[in-house]
Amino acid sequence: MKIARLGLVANARKKEIRDVVKDVLELVPRNVAVCGLEETANLAPADAVQRVETLTGCDAVLALGGDGTLLMAARMVAEEEIPLLGIKIRSLGFLAEDDPRRAIGDLFAGRFSIQDRLRLSIVCEGGEGTPRGYSALNDAVVHGVGVSRVLHLETTINGTVLGEYLADGVIVSTPTGSTAYSLAAGGPIVNPTSVEAFVITPLCPHSLSVRPIVVSAGETVSVAIVEDAQETLLTIDGQQSCVVGKGDKLVFRRSSTATKLIVTDGYSFYDIVRRKLKWGGMLRQDH
Repeated sequence: MKIARLGLVANARKKEIRDVVKDVLELVPRNVAVCGLEETANLAPADAVQRVETLTGCDAVLALGGDGTLLMAARMVAEEEIPLLGIKIRSLGFLAEDDPRRAIGDLFAGRFSIQDRLRLSIVCEGGEGTPRGYSALNDAVVHGVGVSRVLHLETTINGTVLGEYLADGVIVSTPTGSTAYSLAAGGPIVNPTSVEAFVITPLCPHSLSVRPIVVSAGETVSVAIVEDAQETLLTIDGQQSCVVGKGDKLVFRRSSTATKLIVTDGYSFYDIVRRKLKWGGMLRQDH
């Protein structure tokens, strides 16, 4: 893949971001045009980044910040499926590279591969309006807002009722999102490089028999809101949200588009899990 035009997305909330952007730009070959939206362009030295309205037409996009920044960039280029490389800055990060110099060097030396990461399509049906559609790389969460936030939900798979239960909400995640909110809520880790599936993880269900479940990405998952308490939201990748309520049904399917994630040579999902989650530590001490 030849890179003549590189898009740049940076997390402006990182206090050291201007220095990071400057250092990263110095690693980009001079014959490569760098462009970014206004917020990112304002972080760069004068005239170093071309201001654009969209990232359409870029050969690749560099996301500086962490997994959240990469999720934001992925949303910007979801339809075009432009390949993304994430560089993390002081964050845990399962999607972003740790070493900017090595990662960018590998990118322009061709020492990388591109993974097609499954995306989740979400359609909200119900009410008097037209159905609302969304797309997620990590997850979609149905959750209540406020003190009294218990929801009465019904989950079905391919039209068959899986269960009806009370809970604080439910997470439907992709394999990429299985190491995010779903994991914190007790869901399993799913390898996004080899398994195509969705993880359904109830949030604090009021029954010990309601547990997380993994289903094929070829199946259709529906979550109906039988009753809600106060305001109820659907949150996409932790970045977008909309109000939903009693009578609404959320339909989850595999998206027709994928996120193309650039990973440098030597990438191993299991190695990342071991390092990030610190697996393999021995608790026993010999005396």
